[in-house]
Amino acid sequence: MPPRQLRGFVRSAVTLVAAAVLLAGCSLFGSDKPEPAPGDSASSEEILKKNCSDEKWKEQNLGLWYSVCRPPLRW
Repeated sequence: MPPRQLRGFVRSAVTLVAAAVLLAGCSLFGSDKPEPAPGDSASSEEILKKNCSDEKWKEQNLGLWYSVCRPPLRW
């Protein structure tokens, strides 16, 4: 390979590796979800009832509350 092509190849490879490292770092540290406690065995229905009745949760997740918790309209 001529030196110019070699430099272009090395530059492309370094850029690709740098992008892969950055993306891998984002996936390692991007999770803010706490892990459930080992003894916590609440069913999804119990969690849903608790969340639907919590006003603070309703304010933070209003779209989800409307789709899951809101009682159906009666005509």
